[in-house]
Amino acid sequence: MRLQHRLKGFGILAGVWAILFLIIFNANSIQPTRSLQLPARSTSSGEIPSGCTVFTVSKGEQVFFGGNDDYINPDSYYWVDQGNSSRYGAIWIGTRDNVQQGVNVKGLAYDANGLPRVDVNPHAERLPVPGGYTSYPIHILRECATVEEVINWVNTHRWHSYMHDQMQFADASGDAVIISAGADGELVFTRKPPGDGYLVSTNFNVANPANGYGQDSRYPTAQRLLGSLVSRDGELTTQDAAAVLDAVHVGGGTSWTIESLVADLPNGIVYLYYFHQFDKPVVLNVAEEIANPHSPGSLSLLFPEDVRQEAARRFQRIQAGGSRCQALGQIWLGLVLASLVGLLIGSINGRQGWIFWIPVVAILGPLGLLIWLFVGRMPGTAVWQVTLVEATGDVVPTVVSFVIYLIVAIIVPAMQASPSLQLLLLLGLPVLIGCFAFHAPLLALATKTGYFRTLLRRLPQVLVVANLGTAGIDFLAATLVNQSLRTCTAFPLPPWTAVGWWGLTVIGALVSYLLLLLYEGWAVRRSFHAWSILASGEGEVATPGWRKLWAWILLSYLALFCGIAGVLFVQQSLAR
Repeated sequence: MRLQHRLKGFGILAGVWAILFLIIFNANSIQPTRSLQLPARSTSSGEIPSGCTVFTVSKGEQVFFGGNDDYINPDSYYWVDQGNSSRYGAIWIGTRDNVQQGVNVKGLAYDANGLPRVDVNPHAERLPVPGGYTSYPIHILRECATVEEVINWVNTHRWHSYMHDQMQFADASGDAVIISAGADGELVFTRKPPGDGYLVSTNFNVANPANGYGQDSRYPTAQRLLGSLVSRDGELTTQDAAAVLDAVHVGGGTSWTIESLVADLPNGIVYLYYFHQFDKPVVLNVAEEIANPHSPGSLSLLFPEDVRQEAARRFQRIQAGGSRCQALGQIWLGLVLASLVGLLIGSINGRQGWIFWIPVVAILGPLGLLIWLFVGRMPGTAVWQVTLVEATGDVVPTVVSFVIYLIVAIIVPAMQASPSLQLLLLLGLPVLIGCFAFHAPLLALATKTGYFRTLLRRLPQVLVVANLGTAGIDFLAATLVNQSLRTCTAFPLPPWTAVGWWGLTVIGALVSYLLLLLYEGWAVRRSFHAWSILASGEGEVATPGWRKLWAWILLSYLALFCGIAGVLFVQQSLAR
């Protein structure tokens, strides 16, 4: 009979995971939306814009090309390629080995969005191209005058073996194209429809959305504003195009808008803006600039002193925000260490339950110490006391797994490129860490039974508490972490930022407590105890089996997906 119940339990689990895998593997066919909204980042293969919004908009004879250069530097670089009888001249922004934007004398413009690295077919049989990765847009603007020529050039020349961006080109006729890597590794050309209209790109691949960092508010905001410009009466103006860039500029945190460009392509005029000061442009005539160029150097030198001073003040505010993130991490670590000292001093005359309370306080910090002061110093047998201890033991591995999830999602490029991997990690990591690192080893000591035997007995319990714990943490902690990304640097991930996220996750665990207390109240009333036995050293561990928990397992998965849906709703509301 017991074997029957276990088989039934594993059958339920297999069914639930089958549904989850269907959801996960179908996620790649839709635009990815994640509980943690990761910003774009640079890759080991070369530095790229950390954010960037690029668009082309045309109406009648008017064509404007716009781009925000979002990155983590206080300045950029400007230079002029004067060209000669065999190549077109152009103005450039970025660095010579990392070009960001360019406009040539024929009115062909270039910008790009950073993406996770993916392999592509280089077509080695085609014409070779000298230089490195970012020499390609330079060659294209030297040799091409129209988007049609750009596409022909790309189709006849050897490409890279990988891409970590998508490139947008636009010409004076209003034609525009985004060049990106398709799901099959071949290049895809996404064209702007002929006539009045627009083409916009941010940091997801327009041809293969799974290759990207997901949509944030920049993409729908730019679409909405550009659509309004095309549909309204009257002509487009430079101020209209700049207003779109202003609406989607980034003000700090993981990146900020260093420089913005609006190009009036038919007239060969470029408007540059420094640190999103859209009321104070520098205006350049491309043909005149090529004929009599400014000296190459820092982009900021093109702007008057008052613009440079305001940019410096904005950069200092961004740096101050980073200092606050560092202070948050330091304060949290100090609170954790102080809490551990308080636990050790407070229980120096009685070490009963240290095997439970030391990990609790080490992970939950002052929250763990407060619970120990409330119910741990004098263990009681009242239902509410036992329930609180049981919920505390349940929430600890969930906190650990969520912090690990955050760190892995940031530092592993493959995670950023795949919403399926992120969802799989979010669902599976709490179960794995709960089983193998907490429930099995600690309760095996308490029951003096084998590790794997304890693991199998606790598996249905772990599924319930891991899902309920993750549902609560994901709802609040993911929202707090996403808000912190407005201020805290994430690429590369500073240790103090990660420590600060640990503290935010513990705050998020307060919602988990509400769900876990409901479950543990049910379990304790039926004499199912585990962590309270470990904490007091008295009694026998009793764990409910599959037959008792099958309904709770289903409810826990429902709660988990409600938690994920809840945080997505909150993020979308904040983005409006």
